[in-house]
Amino acid sequence: MTLFGRHTESHRADRIGWLRAAVLGANDGIVSTASLIVGVAAAKSDRTEIVISGIAGLVAGALSMAAGEYVSVSSQSDTEKADLAREKHELVTNPEFETEELAQIFTASGLKWQVVTAKSVAPDVKWDET
Repeated sequence: MTLFGRHTESHRADRIGWLRAAVLGANDGIVSTASLIVGVAAAKSDRTEIVISGIAGLVAGALSMAAGEYVSVSSQSDTEKADLAREKHELVTNPEFETEELAQIFTASGLKWQVVTAKSVAPDVKWDET
């Protein structure tokens, strides 16, 4: 059995985005709903009015967070698509510059290759669209 066959370590870094959004949303929902309930209760409302106000605030907050998250994700996706389109255009119009740029990225990231080696690898890497 190879070393990789026994590898059981689980990486979760790809989940941090939704976890961060979930924690922020839960915290925001708890604080805003609790504040609304305290405010309505302080106005000497009866129990039914307090419960209805709390539920209405909870639903409104959830809808607001969902809409905000949708707009945020859509904006990020649009930006990434525009960046990718710009890079593809630059690969066609100025491939020498893009190859040099990629070689600089390789060497700046700490790879111990010579620039000549990075330049020879760049043409193969830059077209990978996965």
